[in-house]
Amino acid sequence: MTTSSPEGSSPVALILHERRGNWARSLRSRMGDLPIRWFESRSTADLLAAARGLTAPVVLIDLGEEPYGPLEDLTRLIDLAPSARVLILDPWERPEVSESVRALGATHSISGFVPPTEVADLLARWVSLAAEETDRQGWSRPLPADPARQPLAWIDELIAEAQKALPPG
Repeated sequence: MTTSSPEGSSPVALILHERRGNWARSLRSRMGDLPIRWFESRSTADLLAAARGLTAPVVLIDLGEEPYGPLEDLTRLIDLAPSARVLILDPWERPEVSESVRALGATHSISGFVPPTEVADLLARWVSLAAEETDRQGWSRPLPADPARQPLAWIDELIAEAQKALPPG
């Protein structure tokens, strides 16, 4: 992965809203070098809890077989986090879905099969943009450390984030 976020920028929340966890497994190996805090959600409540208080989360929503529940989740997400960058994946290529997701607030949608590398590249660009936006806005709730990473890596990040929050002195 060649895309990276600006040096010294805050970690970005990447929320994967899907029933089975296939994208989570596929994307972690492709995007592990980026400053991301991974959130996996299987329910509306999980999705909204992950996005609450964030300046610019990056969200992937896989519609699966039944699109109407996830599309309802999209509208609730956009109400909560209007600056979210949302990618909708519709593996079933339903024309009525692809026509409506932009009107509901999605940033982009892809129908049919999409290679994981293409999804990872798009999300990596969005992560970089979200990091810049979060730094520019100057606010976002603190993100918890990712326990899947090496302990020293996330401890160093927490110390750096804490030092950014201190007034210049």
